[in-house]
Amino acid sequence: MAPARKVLLADPDVGAVRALTKALRARGYQVQYAPDGSKALEVSVLRHPDVILFDETCTLIEARSFIGILGSNPRTEDIPVVVTTSSRDLDRFRQLREGVLQKPFNIDEVIARIDHLCRRGEAAQKLRGDAREIEGGLAQLPLADLMQIMSMNRRTGRLTLQHGQIRGEIQIDQGRPVNARVNDIEGEKALFRLIGWKEGTFAFVPGASPGRAKIDRVMEDALLEGMRQTDERERLLGVLPALNQMVALVPDAGEVIDPHPVTRELLRVLAQPRKISELLDLADAPDLDILGALTTLIEKGIVQRFEAVGVQDAPLLGAAEIHALRGRLLRGRPHRNVLVAKIVVCGTGPKAGRWFLRSLPGLRPISSDPACLRSSFGTLGTLEISDVLKIDFVFAPTAEAARPLWRPFLSAALGALILEESESVLRLGRYCAFELRMPIVLASGPASGGMNTATALPTALRGAPAGAMIVSTDIAGAVRTLLLTAMQTATGELGESTAEMGEA
Repeated sequence: MAPARKVLLADPDVGAVRALTKALRARGYQVQYAPDGSKALEVSVLRHPDVILFDETCTLIEARSFIGILGSNPRTEDIPVVVTTSSRDLDRFRQLREGVLQKPFNIDEVIARIDHLCRRGEAAQKLRGDAREIEGGLAQLPLADLMQIMSMNRRTGRLTLQHGQIRGEIQIDQGRPVNARVNDIEGEKALFRLIGWKEGTFAFVPGASPGRAKIDRVMEDALLEGMRQTDERERLLGVLPALNQMVALVPDAGEVIDPHPVTRELLRVLAQPRKISELLDLADAPDLDILGALTTLIEKGIVQRFEAVGVQDAPLLGAAEIHALRGRLLRGRPHRNVLVAKIVVCGTGPKAGRWFLRSLPGLRPISSDPACLRSSFGTLGTLEISDVLKIDFVFAPTAEAARPLWRPFLSAALGALILEESESVLRLGRYCAFELRMPIVLASGPASGGMNTATALPTALRGAPAGAMIVSTDIAGAVRTLLLTAMQTATGELGESTAEMGEA
């Protein structure tokens, strides 16, 4: 059974102490009492309370001196002290680490503050010494408090966070944040986004010092900046459209003269309509800078809401096309169950996979964090074309050493979708085209999320037996093109032809 939490009330006002003592004991706390600063110091050293409420009217030792004395003693430096006061002038207490509570007390507020400080202290205790792991909920222990504990104890390891299907990670070295990651975003952008999380779960696992640091801030500086950005971000989100609202450049709005680098990046990403949440993920600048630039562009009439009536609900293939593709895949064989086909996604690392997952409408990830994003081997997600036809999108490793795996894993695929123009990705694409004789679609420009800028078919893919082409409209158009090409290839209608498609 866990020991009872101990609270020291240092206050000459006996009436206030009695009322608070009754409420605390009713909730299982042990209460200690001191009428002045000297006695409070003695009780603190001998009994080590979990929390101290120290009233500013205490005699012999005043509040700031009391806090300073405790902080200079290794035995008591970790005890949180909350100052209590009847004064209405609270500004003079702003610099106190644990803040102030005003009299007359709101009992629920006092209990909540004490409970919060006790939980934080218990978490800090677990992190001292040789604790292997600590985990819990951010609603009970806010991330800022948790990271302060890591800093005070100079911990090294990995702090993983999860909120719904979103996972994040903060790497800590000797109490300093050195990198952070959420989805495929890294560095300060990810750290400041994670600091804004108020709900979810966390787990800290000690470990070796990580590699090259991508964040160069002490913990206190990182937390202060992260909380500032969180407040400003929430303010801007209150005046902007919802995160799932699509926005687009206003036609004939004119060119922005000498735009700020963040504005220039935002205009590049808006080469096609995007949800605001996509802008935050696809642009490299911090979320706050992106939202600020977007606000300015909307105010100047350069960006507007985009209402794509019917676009999101339009099927990838029509009913007749689905029937024809399914029939050609079966080649006359009876099949009463759902048919699952496969398309190869040629890309490297988690960035390509995560971009594809969030960009293809209707694609359902195989899990909240598909393992193939790290291994580049396995199923990314499934797209339900109809109630009788589904498409699995799979990643294959692009390294030359993985070549023996390509044929057994990919031979039954409908075709290959290339998202990047790196040498290793094109080598895999060429193998799919010439060895496995499947159709190839090279996504470029907006269709690749900017990962591929090719305007002509690479030499390595020209002359592909089942056809190779470029699509630069959007990723849904690239997938549709590949499916229709696969339908033709199944009956040998495409032959040796190679098509190229520019932007629509």
